[in-house]
Amino acid sequence: MRVLLIDDHALFRAGLALLVRERFPDVELLHASTLAQGMQLATQDHPDIVFLDLELPDGHGCDGLVRLKDARPSLPVVVISADERVETVSRCIELRAMGYVPKSSSPSALHAAIGAVLSGGVFLPAMSIAGMRRAFEAGQEPAPPAREVHAPWNAPGLGLTPREFETLAWLVRGLPSKAIAAKMGLEDITVRKYISHLLAHFDVRRRTELIVMMADKGITLGVPPVTHPSQDRH
Repeated sequence: MRVLLIDDHALFRAGLALLVRERFPDVELLHASTLAQGMQLATQDHPDIVFLDLELPDGHGCDGLVRLKDARPSLPVVVISADERVETVSRCIELRAMGYVPKSSSPSALHAAIGAVLSGGVFLPAMSIAGMRRAFEAGQEPAPPAREVHAPWNAPGLGLTPREFETLAWLVRGLPSKAIAAKMGLEDITVRKYISHLLAHFDVRRRTELIVMMADKGITLGVPPVTHPSQDRH
C-alpha cells in the first residue's frame, strides 16, 4: 500500500507517518510539503490513499481538495485539519473527500479513518455527524430518518441491484456521475437514475446526506481498483 501525506509541517508528517506504520508496517509513504508536490506525486506515483491538510503554502482551504480531486477523481482523499467546524467538514464531503480527521483526534481515529476508506467506507468524527444531521434537519423540510441497514454490506445485504451497488461504491469514492458512467460503460442519464434510486432507497435527499448516513452506520462497500491517472481524466 502506498500512502501520500500532504502537509507543510514536517514534524506533523513524521508523526502521521508513525501512526500509519503502526497499522500497516509495510506501507510505502510519500511526503509532500506543498500542494504542487502532492499533485505531482498523486499523478505519477499512484498512491492508494491521500491525507491532505487544508492549509498549505500554495493551497488555501478547500482549494487543494478541489484541485486534487480534479486531477485524480477516483483517488481517496482524507482531509486532516485543525479546523473542526461542521461547515468545513460538510464542505469537504460535498467536494468528495472520503473522510475528515481533526488534528486534535486520537491515534485511534486515524486508524479508523484508514480502515474505513480502504474498505470502501467513509470516516467522519461523531461530533461532525451529529452537527451535519442537525443542519439537515434545520432545512426547509425535516430530514427523514436514515434507513436501518445491517451487515453484510453487499448488494443483497443492502437491498441493491449489482449495478446500483457498483454506482454507490464509485459515488462514495468521490466520482461525479459522468466519470461513473465512463467506468461502468453506461450513459450518464442511466447513472443519474441509479443515483436517484439510491437516494430514495436510503431515504435521503442528496449525496452529502447519503455519505453522512454511511459514515454513521459504518457501511463499507469494498474498494474498486485504483485507476491510472489517464483513466481518471476520461
